[in-house]
Amino acid sequence: MGAGFLQDDLSDLLTRWRIRAGFSSREAAAYEFGTTKDIIGSYESGRLQYMEPMTVGWLLRKYGAPEYVVAEAESKAKQIRLGSPNTWRDSGPQWFERLRQLEPLATTIDIFEDAYVTGLLQTREYGRAIMEAEGMLTRRQIEESLDLRASRRESVLNQASPAVLRVIQTQYSLDVMHGTDLYEDQLSRLRQDNERPNVEVYILPTRGFHPSMSGSYQVLGFEDGETRDVGYHEGPFGAHYEAADKETDRVRDVFSDTLPMAERLR
Repeated sequence: MGAGFLQDDLSDLLTRWRIRAGFSSREAAAYEFGTTKDIIGSYESGRLQYMEPMTVGWLLRKYGAPEYVVAEAESKAKQIRLGSPNTWRDSGPQWFERLRQLEPLATTIDIFEDAYVTGLLQTREYGRAIMEAEGMLTRRQIEESLDLRASRRESVLNQASPAVLRVIQTQYSLDVMHGTDLYEDQLSRLRQDNERPNVEVYILPTRGFHPSMSGSYQVLGFEDGETRDVGYHEGPFGAHYEAADKETDRVRDVFSDTLPMAERLR
């Protein structure tokens, strides 16, 4: 079993926190902590088949990382031992951060949404209405979340070389807001985005069975030769990432089989 998504994630995390702590080189950190640059390098390379959770936690604490970051990283190291190194269910405070890091780097993003308008294409009013209905956040937290969503949209859609974005929305996701004050503005946003040269929005009829009935998901593709393609599913227990080629190919096939059943938004 070679290096996988989790190893890559942990190696990036360790490198970032080392630099953030003021150690520009592995040698400097090794000298300060009484270890060797080879040990630090083996963890930062992401090539270790198994990363010791205690070592991961020890390094991050030395770098001054907060406990929630340490706990999440140790859990990922344990997950490598217990399951696939290409799979991670992230339910910690930073569960959305990985997606925000990956999206601006992607060259293609395929999204299927069954209940809501996908986050990248939501108006602020639509997003606020959903968060208020869920009742999980304070007003201040809602506004902060909306600001975060706006910056996410900006980084993906309005960069110099934006990703090719294909979105399949179910008809239900539009019907559920029909008759509300949100409908016209949100539909107008979808139509405007659909006119972008890199964006295609499709509507899937609500009736009938289809390959994507298991729920919302997206697949992010990369052409840099280094970053793995990643499948992403957001559920009630957190975010699930999948970077194994077999699994991302399977999700791509599901999307491709669903697309001919949908019609381009008019």
